[in-house]
Amino acid sequence: MKKETAAERPHALLSCSGAHRWMNCPGSVKMSEGFPDKGSIYADEGTLAHEAGEALIDTGEIPQEHVGKIDRFYANHPELDYSTQEMLEDVKRYADFVDREYAKEREVDPEPMLRTEMRVDLTRWIPDGFGTSDVVIARWGKLHIIDLKYGKGVKVSAVDNPQLRLYALGALAALDEEYHINDVQMTIYQPRAGNISEDFITADDLYSWGSNVVGPAAKLTQTDDAPVAPGEWCTFCPAKKVCKGRAEKYMSVTKYMEKNTLSAGEIAEILHQVDGLTAWVNDLKEGAIERIQSGDTLPGWKIVEGQSRRKYTVKDKDIISACISAGFELEKVSSVKAKTITEMEKLMGKDKFTEVLGALVDKPAGKPTLAEDDEWK
Repeated sequence: MKKETAAERPHALLSCSGAHRWMNCPGSVKMSEGFPDKGSIYADEGTLAHEAGEALIDTGEIPQEHVGKIDRFYANHPELDYSTQEMLEDVKRYADFVDREYAKEREVDPEPMLRTEMRVDLTRWIPDGFGTSDVVIARWGKLHIIDLKYGKGVKVSAVDNPQLRLYALGALAALDEEYHINDVQMTIYQPRAGNISEDFITADDLYSWGSNVVGPAAKLTQTDDAPVAPGEWCTFCPAKKVCKGRAEKYMSVTKYMEKNTLSAGEIAEILHQVDGLTAWVNDLKEGAIERIQSGDTLPGWKIVEGQSRRKYTVKDKDIISACISAGFELEKVSSVKAKTITEMEKLMGKDKFTEVLGALVDKPAGKPTLAEDDEWK
């Protein structure tokens, strides 16, 4: 039977990856019903990396068909400024890490278990709950969960990480009888951020967390009056653009409008909310644009085309190569990455720039932007 790919695997309503959100904001689950999961190129990139890692750990090689998929992905997304070779190197480091961790367990138990993309059943704590753990290693007395994170912007911590704990909880329930597990280790391996983060918990404490924290939280999400609690977990919430709870949280700063001046303490309090307030306003604007695009009317607002900047459609080395082929000295163009297109145009002259690099530059349509509609004033 053919093994499902990461992209083909089903997703639970109360997913492990979304646990940080639904455990902190139970009301977000029902509020998000009907909102599509749009995904992103970063999620697609992560899926490709996970599938490559799974193949490398299981078979020792990555199928050429999959390498071709990675090639096409990066060819279609030059804005990511990354390559197939770089991903393959990342995945090789990940697979080597898993091999080393497996070897450590073999020193204690000659026949530990290693499974990739293991489906874990969580219905004991979560209605219809399940998840898929990247790597599960089990031997007598110990369970080790390893999770690949392919993002590079923010280092992800394994400490008290609910996603990892849920994977561990499901694996523990499935393997405890066979391996008599006492200790659980959870590791995040994040190659592009240079991050390896670990956390440890006893099996008893993990079971207790499942019963006393996960179970009640999951049950609360199913109620019609589940509370809404805005926080940094709003980032990936499908309903974040229409959430009244966020509006109430950030509009609370209007209480200061009754004052002529602000105290140092009040300024400090407002500043603590600035990042969240900014994110909420941007989400509100994005949601308004989507509504107008779908045919809704927002009185007093319209969509206009935003500003657009020219960008190269190929990598820096290809630009440098084109310049050298046109007779430019390497010293003048080798720092192309530090030069904007406008600076390169000044360096080469407008006509020469168009001749040499014009075909390698694109100016995409401006991003739709929200603007006030003068006809409504």
